Amino acid sequence: MAGAIIAAVWLMQAAAQGEAPAAPVPEEAMPDLAVPANELGDDRKYIVFHKPGVTMEQAEADLSFCWRFLPHGVQRTAPSFIPWQQGDATRPVVYSGGSYGLVGAAIGAIIAGPLERSVRQLRLYRCMLPRGYVRYRTSETVWKLLNGDDAARSIRLQARIAAGPVPPTPRADP
Repeated sequence: MAGAIIAAVWLMQAAAQGEAPAAPVPEEAMPDLAVPANELGDDRKYIVFHKPGVTMEQAEADLSFCWRFLPHGVQRTAPSFIPWQQGDATRPVVYSGGSYGLVGAAIGAIIAGPLERSVRQLRLYRCMLPRGYVRYRTSETVWKLLNGDDAARSIRLQARIAAGPVPPTPRADP
């Protein structure tokens, strides 16, 4: 109770002194979605979502919900062969080079990036389409701007696109 009174007194003093309210947070710059046809990326990889009539808040809630199904950080790869009835299961497992050896590990490292992007796109696609969103093509450059390391920023930007006007690029059919 005392804390509420102190806060109320402080607010009245700030209002009496004529302090200016805090400046609004500036909106982030949106990338230009008008991408020329010759710069459009693969329609299975580089897309944005849009839904007519959706509010910014609803689009942000939908994207936040679907974002939690995406792989984040370092992902575990498929384990090497482990017999079903392993007698020494209590011993710690040591890395032995895996089932495919050094060459297999090198090939796996090369294809890991595209596979992770593919899994990411598929999960987002399978979560957003049943909610009524439509995919529109974009360029790799725009896609990278919209899908950075900061998840909150990525969700905010993509929600603005989903709730905004229809993107000028072609629609990607499912």
